[in-house]
Amino acid sequence: MINRRSYLEKLEMYMHRNVIKIITGVRRCGKSTLIRAFIAELKNSGVPAENIVYLNFESIIYAYFNTAEALRDALNEFIRAAAGHVYIFLDEVQTVEGWAEVAAEMNNLYDCDIYVSASNTSIFKNDFAKTLGYRYVKIDMFPLTFSEYLDAVSYDAGAAGNLTGSSEDQISGNLDMADEETEGEHSEAARGQIPLEEHFLNYLHRGTMPGVYSISDESSAADYLNDIYNTIILKDVVQCNNLRDISHIDKIMEYVMGHVGEIFSPKAIKDYCVARGAVISVDTVYSCLEALTGAFLISKIPRFDIKAERELETQEKYYLCDPAMISAVMLGETPGLKVKLENILCNELLLRGFKLYVGKSGRSLVDFMAVRGQDRTYLNVCESVADREAVKKEFGPLTRIRDNYFKMVLTLDHETLVNKGGIINFPLIRFLTDG
Repeated sequence: MINRRSYLEKLEMYMHRNVIKIITGVRRCGKSTLIRAFIAELKNSGVPAENIVYLNFESIIYAYFNTAEALRDALNEFIRAAAGHVYIFLDEVQTVEGWAEVAAEMNNLYDCDIYVSASNTSIFKNDFAKTLGYRYVKIDMFPLTFSEYLDAVSYDAGAAGNLTGSSEDQISGNLDMADEETEGEHSEAARGQIPLEEHFLNYLHRGTMPGVYSISDESSAADYLNDIYNTIILKDVVQCNNLRDISHIDKIMEYVMGHVGEIFSPKAIKDYCVARGAVISVDTVYSCLEALTGAFLISKIPRFDIKAERELETQEKYYLCDPAMISAVMLGETPGLKVKLENILCNELLLRGFKLYVGKSGRSLVDFMAVRGQDRTYLNVCESVADREAVKKEFGPLTRIRDNYFKMVLTLDHETLVNKGGIINFPLIRFLTDG
């Protein structure tokens, strides 16, 4: 089991506070594992087992409790049988109609902590906040970051050296060979002896879903990701949104996965689907994209006009919860390195709490404008800026932005350099590991 310490600390921070703790994130990102790890900590600290109530509504055992009345009766029975403070865990609660009403009632009547998890945003509909009396906190959970991956493989930076230990040519060569590597080959070597770059390549290749790292066979790992994708589509997109005609969902996702990191309009998706025999409108495309983002399968990044200081309503970019899904779902399709790096950076910035935009300055675009509070940072990401053309392409749009906010280009180059315009070229791997 991979230890997601940062999320455990958040659960601990809100423990014994009079708020409902809501854990959200894409299916199989580790929510249930996190809850089980937290329950284990509670038991180790002396909490009696009878004071811990865990209901996983994806399990057939608890399928009966999928109505407010049945859930209320079950929780009342559990709580009355316990002595002292009770910890209630409702896992995958989106399947329970009226869950918020029951959670609010339990929170008001009993001495308890309530934690719920959900794999889509459908739980936030129907005035749920008002029902909870606005006493809730949302904890967004993401798939594995690169730092968490390194913790999982017990990477020792002191034993393995640092980024300066390998040449750029070696990195590029390793990237070309990444598809030939297997987790089994990695496991035969001492983890601390594997260079950091090789770990990064494996992370890019295998992806960010925690469960994939318990699978040694490459084909089985791809099947695992494909199964996750299909389950998300069925349960968190189709069923949770009561979609009737689902024939175009896969076509929409085909387009999105084939254009990750590119600006496009819903009309372009509509034209793509129509060309492949689907009967679909632009409004339906909008609705499907909303359902897909609501399932945390994709993230929508809108454009922002830097000169006009306003968010634009069209021509967004979309990124996947795990870029490795592209190869697993679209057989024969392998996203380019730039796409993978951009997607990984997007997910990392979202996890760190930034609001993201695609920066537009005149005709130039910046990969990300990351905003937090009153501050912002402009970022471009690519493999290298070792040649003049790459410098022009990556630094040019940033130098044309006439404000004093921080600007940087993240690459697989090893050295930290400062451009004459004050823009930093910083190693992406170090950014992901050091923050």
